[in-house]
Amino acid sequence: MTADRSAEAKRRSRQKTVGDALRRDTRNRLLEAAEEEFTAHGYAKTTVTGLAAAAGVSVQTLYLAWGSKRELLRGYMETVIAGSAVSPEDAVIRFAGLTPSERISELADLVAEIAERSATGWRIYRDAAAVDPEIAADWDELQLLRHQFISRVLADIPAAALLPGVAPGSAIDTAWAIASPDSHDLLVRRLGYTTGEFRTWMRRTLASALLASCGTADTTT
Repeated sequence: MTADRSAEAKRRSRQKTVGDALRRDTRNRLLEAAEEEFTAHGYAKTTVTGLAAAAGVSVQTLYLAWGSKRELLRGYMETVIAGSAVSPEDAVIRFAGLTPSERISELADLVAEIAERSATGWRIYRDAAAVDPEIAADWDELQLLRHQFISRVLADIPAAALLPGVAPGSAIDTAWAIASPDSHDLLVRRLGYTTGEFRTWMRRTLASALLASCGTADTTT
């Protein structure tokens, strides 16, 4: 009896492993379809039928995997922002022990990294917010999360390192505004900046706007 129970437990464990893998694959296929369909048609004109067909699944499967078109968009946005699945806490660690100038350069690099892979997602989300109140609320939340992250990164820069008259709170707000998705959209998509040129602009602009002495800031690509 014990052997039978052990065999049954192993069988169920294998089934669960296979089932989990299939669910992950389905969710990932739907994320890929979301990028294709939302980019091609915009959020408002993209249908769950079209999303399901692009992913090669049924509409019911889409609802089981994500719950709604809105949740799929949110999942897509979170995926492209996270990239390598580094948590915000881990991201903050990369700033530990850096000088103010180094911290600004590192922030610019991180902004460029995230913007490069999530520019399309930001644009889709921003446009969707104009037609869906719940996505608009999500959009506001994502912007506030950006502000909170920048606050954690810059909060311990000494006041003496900032430009005269720039309070720590104002420095955080300024960095949040400069390092916005709109900056990447304007410079890269509309004016044709390369990723390296955008990174250099971000480093130089943040340092000039925030630091009393930005001469040592690295502005190379």
